[in-house]
Amino acid sequence: MLTATATAAAGGRKLAVTGPPGSGKTTLCARLVSALREEQRRVGGVLTRELRDRQGKRVGFEIEDLATGERGLLAHVSRREGPRVGKYRVNLPDVERVAVPAILRALERADLVVIDEVAPMELSSPRFVEALERALESDKPGVITFQQRSRHPLVERLRRECTVYVLSPRNRETIYGQIREALGIGREETV
Repeated sequence: MLTATATAAAGGRKLAVTGPPGSGKTTLCARLVSALREEQRRVGGVLTRELRDRQGKRVGFEIEDLATGERGLLAHVSRREGPRVGKYRVNLPDVERVAVPAILRALERADLVVIDEVAPMELSSPRFVEALERALESDKPGVITFQQRSRHPLVERLRRECTVYVLSPRNRETIYGQIREALGIGREETV
């Protein structure tokens, strides 16, 4: 299912991807980043990945700066400090050391800004919220993933201002193709 709403008033193409946990939002972003890099396009921003223990149980999340490869711990079940989101504690210092600069740097230097993901963990950082607001207000094209059930005001803004794709395991290849086309991947023109 694709819900096309008004593109951001600032003029930049903002594409947002949502879907249930495990639908492939991060994988889709990683594939887009790879395809854009193959075309020598500069991609910046942040990816969020799950951390699993030896038994395969999810124990936390890490964040990665797409431009530098720097990684940080977003949240973990064993943390004792930081805002609690479910069974996890958010590592605000790493959010502000890795994710925030990655987004701000992408706004200055990249052809496309990727923000994966906008969810309660990331939104517990006021500096992350400010960086996301700057991304939304910029004319820089972006791909932003968000938690489907969230009713946070910034997520509601994403729903209003972005073209929103609802991802599922059944439609992920179709959505990937639609976003590639929207970003001009595989064509000679730039983002």
